[in-house]
Amino acid sequence: MHTKKIFSVITASAMIMGTLASCSVLSEIEKPHAHEALTDYMEALHDADYEYASRIVEDGQDAFFTAQMSDTEAELIAAILGASEYEIRNIEMGDGTASAEVTITLPDIESIADEGYSYEEFLAALADLEATEDETFEYELNKMDEAWLIEADSTEDYYNHLMDLIADLNFSALTEENALELVNTFMTDLSAGNIDAAAAMLSDPDSQLASYAQLAGTMGGFGDVLSGYFSRVDYVAEATEITDDYIIVTATGTGPDMQTILNNVLDNEDVMVPIYADYIESMLNGDTLSYMSIASELFGALAQETAQAEVGPMETVFKVTADENGNLLLEPVSGLGLDLEIPDLTERTEYIIPAVTRLLSEGRITLDQLSNIEQITGTDLF
Repeated sequence: MHTKKIFSVITASAMIMGTLASCSVLSEIEKPHAHEALTDYMEALHDADYEYASRIVEDGQDAFFTAQMSDTEAELIAAILGASEYEIRNIEMGDGTASAEVTITLPDIESIADEGYSYEEFLAALADLEATEDETFEYELNKMDEAWLIEADSTEDYYNHLMDLIADLNFSALTEENALELVNTFMTDLSAGNIDAAAAMLSDPDSQLASYAQLAGTMGGFGDVLSGYFSRVDYVAEATEITDDYIIVTATGTGPDMQTILNNVLDNEDVMVPIYADYIESMLNGDTLSYMSIASELFGALAQETAQAEVGPMETVFKVTADENGNLLLEPVSGLGLDLEIPDLTERTEYIIPAVTRLLSEGRITLDQLSNIEQITGTDLF
């Protein structure tokens, strides 16, 4: 009887040991599959293929795949992932479960965070960055329907760490590329008649162009003069001086001369006599509203002259700066061609008598009004 009991104990122990050995063997068999699943996941992250990565996560709830990243965040995260390496270590197997540590070698972006890079420069520096830092994250996996899947919560730590790394990054907008783009946009807006949009780019809100923008909004035809002028400007822009505080952009090319255009119109009797006639008539009648239409006549003549004016060499210099919020601002330093000398209509007295003659011949005024005209214009008609 005693022998039988000993035999039973030995038999039971053998069965238990066999069972344990069997579980250990199964775990060892499954370990490579768990390792493969985690490897596939890390490779998908390295390639920023979040859709594929989500297939290896329970219910597809991978933190990278479900995140609502902005375009900038997504590009930065993808750049960091692409520049990273990883090592899977310490896989521990359970009954249909596994856990592993993944040590990830990341580019040390804090080492270049304060270099004042533009966004594009930062991405380029990141790709060449040799400084690194190691971070270790733990992943839990479960075997489900013969496939090893990562627990969704396990994907959050790595994602959150990367988002924390880029959260406080600031990029300088004052770059050569951005300065050139600002100048080109400015000139394009002017040629398209978007005077307000162009004026909004200026560092000086009280600049002459800002005044012209206001004039274009109230005086019909003035916008056509500016757009007609700038549409005939052909130029190539290049950054000729780059500093930490400003960038000088020089636009070299050809264009008409606005002062010459203005002088050509003011010297054209066929254009100016009808304008003077309307001006004198409105003054006699106290019709200030007519001034708007008179100005439109003048601007129409200027626009027509602009379309046919000869072009010559032109060089415009811009200074591009950034305000405290990182917004780029533009200052035309020279050569924009808008510093015009516009005389008062009463200064061109040679047009007054022909204009009065026109008014009399058309019956728009009477002889009795001539003395009033003399008083208004300061011109002796007799």
